[in-house]
Amino acid sequence: MRKTWGVVCVMALVGGCATSSGTQQETSTTPESSTGSGMNGEPTGSGVTPEQNDSIDALFRRKAPELQSCWTAEYEKNHDRKVEGDITLGMNIQPSGSAANVRILKSTINNASIQDCVKQAVTGWTFPELSSVVPYMRTVHIGAQF
Repeated sequence: MRKTWGVVCVMALVGGCATSSGTQQETSTTPESSTGSGMNGEPTGSGVTPEQNDSIDALFRRKAPELQSCWTAEYEKNHDRKVEGDITLGMNIQPSGSAANVRILKSTINNASIQDCVKQAVTGWTFPELSSVVPYMRTVHIGAQF
């Protein structure tokens, strides 16, 4: 009996847990789950506390509406309301709070002008100061607001 539980415990730690049907469920290995915080909100892994992560998210949510001006500028050129979609951005937030290496990871907007405008805008944002470089990814929707 002890040997069986030992195998079950090792299997759970190594590859997730098997369901009753015999299929295996994946365990989460996202950066958020693997670099969470330690006791008392202390940083672990990436060096970001939950409070700092919340501050980064809050700033992004607050400033994201500014990105709509990229769509508006393009609309004023071609008057095409159908140009809209989601843009997934990746960046590294520097210890100073500046955004570096801002890049488009995925986009459903087939418009280089809008994508370049969004990258340039986010590059100018200042995030909270951190103790180390933090990779960050976020998706925004850009399109007609009327």
